[in-house]
Formats: sequence, structure tokens, C-alpha cells
Amino acid sequence: DPLLLATLGIRGDSAEGYLFPDTYLFPKGYPAEKVLQLMVERFFEVVADIDSDFGLMEADQLHEKVILASVIEREYVVEDEASLMASVFYNRLVLDMKLQSCATVAYALSEEMGQEHPDSLTLRDLEVESLYNTYLHEGLPPGPIANPGATALRSVFFPAETDFLFFLLKDPATGAHEFTVNYDEHLYAKNLYLKKR
Repeated sequence: DPLLLATLGIRGDSAEGYLFPDTYLFPKGYPAEKVLQLMVERFFEVVADIDSDFGLMEADQLHEKVILASVIEREYVVEDEASLMASVFYNRLVLDMKLQSCATVAYALSEEMGQEHPDSLTLRDLEVESLYNTYLHEGLPPGPIANPGATALRSVFFPAETDFLFFLLKDPATGAHEFTVNYDEHLYAKNLYLKKR
């Protein structure tokens, strides 16, 4: 409902990205529109706690932060790494590099194409034609791919200041990543990880 979205202050064409993930208690039969409204209100409360000046932003600027936060929400496992991932993506955007986020490809496969959510991606998956495929298309995907929590939102408002351009999962058990500043370092880290497997 475009009118409802506009009333709630959402710039996108759906509420995806603005439904704050939290625990909510509703009475049985509570209207869906009211549920949505409360979840969106909670989103804006959390954003205001993170950055009290966010209200000075244009709606498009906030929407871009929500899109990026949604990508980080689907990428990070270790909380301290979220702001590092934000720095990687911001650095790539400044350099007009593709984001190359596996999470966006997984979204295209599962949400757009109706496939099972993949445990891992193949090289063929990375070629799937979708505006959400950030391996093929520069810039942000066209919309959020998840509803980001406070950690992911905080990371896009206050990213770490780094020169990192790459990250690679180095410990599947903990979800820890290796961050590197150039492709040679990234390949070296990848080779090290593959040797440990």
C-alpha cells in the first residue's frame, strides 16, 4: 500500500528492511496493518537511538543505508565485524567496484527465483541475471534483502575507517572473516583457508 508506506516514512515500494527484528507481543487477531506499523515505529526508534541526527537525512539517503545494512545483516556473524564489512562496502562504492556480496545472490536465488536458500554458491550462481546480483551489477541492490537489526544498522551509520576492500570467511565454526586491502592479499588468505580445509 503506497499510501501506508508513505505515511510510515518508507521510501521503498515495500516495508522490507524497515520491519525491525524484535520480540513483539500482540493480542490474537491484532490487525496486520497495526503489526506492520508497530514494527516500523520500532525501526525508527532504534535508528534514532543510533544516530539522533538521522532525521536530517533525505529519505533516499536513509533508504540506501537500510539497503546496505540489510546486506551486512546477511553477511556478518561476529558482531565486531559488522562495521568492518560496512567499511569494505563503502570503500568499494567510492571506487565504483562491485560489492560482490554472496548474500545478494542468495537473495536473488531464493526470493526472486523461488529456489531453496543455498548453503553455498557456485560460480554458475554468481552469473544469475538479477538486479540483486552484486557480482554482475555495480552499486547497491535495488532494495533491502533483509530486515537489519541494531548491529547492522549501527555499522552503516558508523563504519570502521579502514582501507579494506575484501573479506573472506576464515572460520566457519565461529563465522570469523579475514579482511584484506588488495586482491593479492585476498587470494593469499583464500589459499590459506583452502589449505586448512
